[in-house]
Amino acid sequence: MTPAETAELLGLCAAFDRRTIGKADVLAWQTVLADIDAAAAKAAVTAHYSAETRWIMPADIRQAVLRQRAQAAADYQGPGLTTEIPDADPDDVAAYLAALRTQRTRAADGLKPRPVAELVATVRLQLSAADSPALEEDLSVVRRPGPVGVACPTCRAAIGRPCKTPSVDGRKPRERKPHSARKRSALATEEA
Repeated sequence: MTPAETAELLGLCAAFDRRTIGKADVLAWQTVLADIDAAAAKAAVTAHYSAETRWIMPADIRQAVLRQRAQAAADYQGPGLTTEIPDADPDDVAAYLAALRTQRTRAADGLKPRPVAELVATVRLQLSAADSPALEEDLSVVRRPGPVGVACPTCRAAIGRPCKTPSVDGRKPRERKPHSARKRSALATEEA
């Protein structure tokens, strides 16, 4: 928070409790709140005066902001919650930990994780930069054997995904067996 933002914050406090503000007050509060976000500090002041009648002090603001950041980070990732996988190779421990810290910092700041479209775009750029014939050869090795190794012409299920079969009574899905057209297509691919 800058000195100007600290003065503005003290002005907000004065609007609630009619305190007088001077340069010494701004400097004193600035030394305690220099690393606190101005918007978060204003939210802490508003929350304080919506529940308290005593004058707010810099320590109250600092504790409220740090508590809010900890709750936001805990809501993002913690025990019993699904974990967002950091955008880094887990084998590169330093990069993985840095990405994990960045995610938690973004969550604590109230920012959302990087959008999936942004992550996919970076992967697409990396793939287009790679040698495409070598990439196609690598993908051909990964193909699954049997009917699941080809796309289903009946239900359009993708390679590696089971066939989509609707339920008869609307409650219980049918057993996921490959369609006969998919089996024939897989046999034709294997024979070729």
